[in-house]
Amino acid sequence: MSAMWRGTRAMRLSLQFPQLAKADLFEDMDPKDVSEFLDGCALRTVPTGTVILQQGTEVPGTVLIAHGCVEVTLMNAHGHVAIIHHAREGETLGEIESISREPCLASCTSVGPATYLTCPVDQLVRHLSNPLIQRNIMRITRARLQRDNERNYVDQNYPLDRRICAYLLRLADRNNRVSQSQGYIAKLANCSRQSINRALAGLRDDGLIMIEKGKIRILDRIGLELRLAGQTAAAPQPEMGMTSTD
Repeated sequence: MSAMWRGTRAMRLSLQFPQLAKADLFEDMDPKDVSEFLDGCALRTVPTGTVILQQGTEVPGTVLIAHGCVEVTLMNAHGHVAIIHHAREGETLGEIESISREPCLASCTSVGPATYLTCPVDQLVRHLSNPLIQRNIMRITRARLQRDNERNYVDQNYPLDRRICAYLLRLADRNNRVSQSQGYIAKLANCSRQSINRALAGLRDDGLIMIEKGKIRILDRIGLELRLAGQTAAAPQPEMGMTSTD
């Protein structure tokens, strides 16, 4: 084993992933307490399609995503699967199940290669003596409820063209790129791929997105948000004092 690899293995997780100190779970916490939490976790990197948490089974602990994207899905009694969320860097999964000691409510699967930390159940329970951890978990839970309520409203009441805007904004990474295919979005929207292609073509023609080799890039995020809200960007107004020369 090389000296560089040994050094990486020995490096404290709080130093390897300093960006995680800004996670919602650690809001307002003392940096020493945050480092203690992170350094007590286990590190794992997994390939695409790895099931990190399985619906209906006990969780090994709370998952904190360091890199990548994790798809959260729910399967009903008839075997139908609904995509609930796409969790990204700094988000936690399984903390409620860790505290309640109840089976996992949904499955969590890596969309691409992902790196995450796992805080064992017993360790999380010890950290609950910190009132800020308790408060932050409640805030995370409240934010999820609000997010899910808003998404349910969009899914049930918005026409397809506006729902597509919501899905693109939801799936886009920090570089405004959507790695999922049109077929995946069609599954998310519960409609045909042809309908999705028409809706995406309209957004492309309006200059809101670009489609390259099946991948989507958001060019105008504000414009997409306005379209989601049922609005369009205001046309530029002529400067004062300017008159037509027709």
